[in-house]
Amino acid sequence: MQFPDGESVKGSWTIEDFGRYIGGYDVSGKTVLDVGTASGYLAFHAEKAGATVTGLDAASTHEFRHFPFASSLSYRDIQQSRQVWESENLIPIKNSWWHAWHKFNSRAKCVYAPMPELYEWREQSFDVVMAGAVAEHLSDPVYAIGAWARLAREAVLIPFTDVLPIDDLVIHPITPLDNPNLFYVWWHLSRGLYQKIFDNLCFDVSFIQAEAIHNDGASGPERAMRPTIIAMRRG
Repeated sequence: MQFPDGESVKGSWTIEDFGRYIGGYDVSGKTVLDVGTASGYLAFHAEKAGATVTGLDAASTHEFRHFPFASSLSYRDIQQSRQVWESENLIPIKNSWWHAWHKFNSRAKCVYAPMPELYEWREQSFDVVMAGAVAEHLSDPVYAIGAWARLAREAVLIPFTDVLPIDDLVIHPITPLDNPNLFYVWWHLSRGLYQKIFDNLCFDVSFIQAEAIHNDGASGPERAMRPTIIAMRRG
């Protein structure tokens, strides 16, 4: 994150081109819901690009589902695990969003609510719903996609997410499921499954190549390429 006053904060990922990262989609003049806003990179850059932005993030650690390993704290003692996850992850991430909000002199809003609650939002909708680096951390991404699509008048953007390049309707584990330290990632969805889900929701899908630099690699920063999914509502 590069702030107007010159302060720079390095994270796990460096996004050099916000526009390319979201597949070249024009958000200027649009209302945007940034799902899983975290530190707010997408939210604040969408605002900089001319959007009116609302961020959405988890209300509590009860919303996180971790892959079960007998040796992991999240399996042995869920209450203690939630306390650790909140103090080491959730609270710092929320604080970072508001730090950036002040730095950017932002007018964006932020809402803390469980993902399933989006199905109950009756009068609220957005031109664009985007969810960057979120789907892979959800135990039920299909249900979540339905919630995102329900609120999107125009488009759903899922930036920079791994997609299995097959047309079969497949969900596949991201990891070999043999490392209890990697309990926070879940599934890759196939291209065919994304297309089928969005087709059922009356959206047409395209896949645009995006890139970012991963800063946590053992051999130093590495450029990574992944698709950005653009789902456009029909009609």
